[in-house]
Amino acid sequence: MDSGSPAAPPSSLGELIKRSPASVALIVANVALFAIAEAHGSTRETETLLRYGAVWRGLVWSGEWWRLATAMFLHIGPMHLIWNGWFGFRMCTELERDIGPVKFLALYLGAGLAGSALSVIGHDAVAAGASGALFGLIGARFLRWRLALGSWRAVWNDPRLQRDVMMTGLWFVIGAFAGFDNWAHLGGMVFGLAGMWAIMVWPRRVPLVLTGALLVGLVAGAQRPLPFIHANERRLWAAYDASLRVEDDAETRQRLQMLESSQGDGVAAP
Repeated sequence: MDSGSPAAPPSSLGELIKRSPASVALIVANVALFAIAEAHGSTRETETLLRYGAVWRGLVWSGEWWRLATAMFLHIGPMHLIWNGWFGFRMCTELERDIGPVKFLALYLGAGLAGSALSVIGHDAVAAGASGALFGLIGARFLRWRLALGSWRAVWNDPRLQRDVMMTGLWFVIGAFAGFDNWAHLGGMVFGLAGMWAIMVWPRRVPLVLTGALLVGLVAGAQRPLPFIHANERRLWAAYDASLRVEDDAETRQRLQMLESSQGDGVAAP
């Protein structure tokens, strides 16, 4: 929904790097981490994924909070990397040219963190991939359309935008049956909506504060089992804490082994 004609595509690699440096850097980071992981194992295997930064609530709750960030750069098998690269790169470069590399990078990384955090909160699975961040960019696009057209009804009445909204909804439906990490997709999209709102109405401070509070709340909520949501996990975690103090308690050790042997619901590709 930008005014004027679209920018011509870059004619060379140098021009592409100059016009979209953050997007290029993200792709390079994804490919580099994938190559390193594959050189020392298989990214289709849980052990390799966890070794190279995938997110899993058991390890995040053990203090490895940094996995919320590293998971967005790691992919599960070559097709996962190729799909996210092919689907996401053009969207990344277009948005980066529109809002600038600094704001784009903040939006992308924030959405990735939000997606990882909600993945930890929402389900017990080993997860990796850039799709949480990419769904943040989809959410940002939806918000831009909303502000440009004046209402969500106007967005829906545009046939091209209606198609994009329907395809996004369909992807969530497919993901529910195909094992995709819809929790990460949802977390990224919500942050993307909020983050683009803060960018579009700047220098109004309230949207920025609310967006920051959303991200901090999600990341903080992912650090430990939450009341009611993780009732069973909280009982196991109490056993873990007790094991640190009572090493000779056989029952406590048994509960700890149950927690550590859990590998979640499976491997999810955000």
